[in-house]
Amino acid sequence: MDILWHGKTCFTIKGRTADIVINPDKSIKTPLKGDMVLSSIGGKENLAEVAGAKKIFDWAGEYEMSEIPIVAMNAWTRSRSTEEEAGEKGERTIIFGMEVDKFKIYHLGGLGHKLTTEMAEEIGDVDVLMVPVGEESNLGGDKAEDVIDQLEPRMVVFMGSGDLQSVAKKLSGTAQVEEQEKLTLTSRESLPEDKTVYTILKAV
Repeated sequence: MDILWHGKTCFTIKGRTADIVINPDKSIKTPLKGDMVLSSIGGKENLAEVAGAKKIFDWAGEYEMSEIPIVAMNAWTRSRSTEEEAGEKGERTIIFGMEVDKFKIYHLGGLGHKLTTEMAEEIGDVDVLMVPVGEESNLGGDKAEDVIDQLEPRMVVFMGSGDLQSVAKKLSGTAQVEEQEKLTLTSRESLPEDKTVYTILKAV
């Protein structure tokens, strides 16, 4: 499985049975190609063209396409949980989870609050967690770290705009977060069991 980042919250996940494009924002100028599109940024009118896409999923629910099970849950761009500080819920966003080549991947979309206990339990174990950070992220302050601590993923891939490296270094506690052209994962056994690995992909 290969994961490519195109900027902002847009990724292509290349699996054995299908290629998935997530959040193809119209500002993304890279030609995009995939079998399906997952969108937490609205319907077709908000999306860049994805060549070959047969279906756009932009609603909460459970579905399957090309042998890839997908779960999508509603979340919000600002605080709404009674388990954290009071606040307005903001706009709806969608957290997408999928199983690709036996890897369990979650994309947090425009999430802006800590997960409720029920949400965290529903998500469960995570192999790869795509976390928005930087200038346009709704997970400011300590919220990104709080969500990572809630889920304890085996790998975090940062996404967003601005200086991702400085934010990532703070969250990971390391001097330098590795940057890669693409993320290639061959087996779940290649990921650590007892710690979280952090990475930033170069926009392509």
